Amino acid sequence: MVVLLAVVAFRVFPEKEVTVLSSGQAFRVSATFDTEQEALGAANISLRPGDRLLVASDDRHASIAVQRARSVTAAFDGETVSFSTTATTAGGALAEAGVELRPGDQVLMDGVPATDRAPLAGVRYASQSVPSVSTASSNRAVQLSVVRARPYVVFIDTARVDIVSPAATVGSLLADLGMTVREGDLVRPPLDTQLSAGLTVHLAKARTVNITLNGKETSLYTQAETVGDILTVLGVSAGPDDILSPAREAEVFNGMNVVIGTTEVVEEQAAEQIPAPTIFEDDPALPRGEVRIVNGSAGERVSTFSVTYRNGEEVSRAFVTSAVTVAPVPSRHISGTRAVDTARPTVSLPGFAGSYREKVNVWATWYNASHGAWSRDDPNYGKTATGVIVDHGICAVDPSVIPLGTRFVVPGYGMCIAADTGGGIKGSKIDLGFSENAGSNPWHTGYVDIYILD
Repeated sequence: MVVLLAVVAFRVFPEKEVTVLSSGQAFRVSATFDTEQEALGAANISLRPGDRLLVASDDRHASIAVQRARSVTAAFDGETVSFSTTATTAGGALAEAGVELRPGDQVLMDGVPATDRAPLAGVRYASQSVPSVSTASSNRAVQLSVVRARPYVVFIDTARVDIVSPAATVGSLLADLGMTVREGDLVRPPLDTQLSAGLTVHLAKARTVNITLNGKETSLYTQAETVGDILTVLGVSAGPDDILSPAREAEVFNGMNVVIGTTEVVEEQAAEQIPAPTIFEDDPALPRGEVRIVNGSAGERVSTFSVTYRNGEEVSRAFVTSAVTVAPVPSRHISGTRAVDTARPTVSLPGFAGSYREKVNVWATWYNASHGAWSRDDPNYGKTATGVIVDHGICAVDPSVIPLGTRFVVPGYGMCIAADTGGGIKGSKIDLGFSENAGSNPWHTGYVDIYILD
């Protein structure tokens, strides 16, 4: 009998397949008698105050959508209202609270700028399985606030712009207009001024002027009204004979090109080296034929010139005065005068043994043909002051100390003939010649005693 009744009940009251949608999730359940209650119970869904059900059904299937009410706190026009709503957007919730949004008003959702179409709840992932606990989402109140736009007048240079904006400061109001304020722009009142309805804001944009001053190009971002004002800003005085284009009365516009060429007289100084002179002395304490050289040092002379520049180019230079700032120290060439045996002294060195006229202590450096000023394909490449080609045995000297043509012996180097001169070879200095295949450092620079034969 029980089985029969169940079969009859099944045929009279067949089960419906119900799809329940809630909080972004979908559940598939079955119901027989009370479709809504049985389906919600099977899906473990509890209704809260303010929730709404949307039901669609036929003989075999039913769909139930649960619209959850959200708790909303709305602040507007000095009031704060709390309520529950099934509205899905910020604008819909505010409309339920009786708030009419006007053009330019700003909506904040939980303190973040939003549009009136911003959803009140985020999207959740759907599931076909029935949850073990109620899927009622957290009913944390959504904080909505409305910042009313107010009318303002903005003058950009001379152009008037009427704007309705929720901005709080002059700076944010100009940002709403898409204006970037740069250094040199004038803003009244200042950027951090709090706005009040009906306030008038003035923005005077500086202009970019391309300036060529005495041949040098630069850019100036300025509020100057005329070319004369630009001269004042630059601290430049243009006389009647100077270059100025356009004229000083010309009005400044953005992207303007201004050419300024002035006449300027300045004093310039130039330093030059004073070569150290050589003093020849006799010393009776030294034997005749022996020479001692004490190196001096070069001095310095500073000359002052009056230089005239026109449009950045020098047109004249006149000598004014000069002064010795560092006095030169003479080199001393000391020759012995003490009587000695008439026989010449002798020396025995690797590669040479014999008599010599005098022994001189000098500073010895080295060079080869590549150290000259001529390129390899020049006929003068490697040619010395006497016309011979530099090689081992050819040396550069200061002719006032060692005359050209003098033969002398250098320990560690060998026989040498004075056949060349050099700009840096002054006083007791010699430069030893080498062939180019002698290596990168064939001689150790330093002091050495040389033996003069002639």
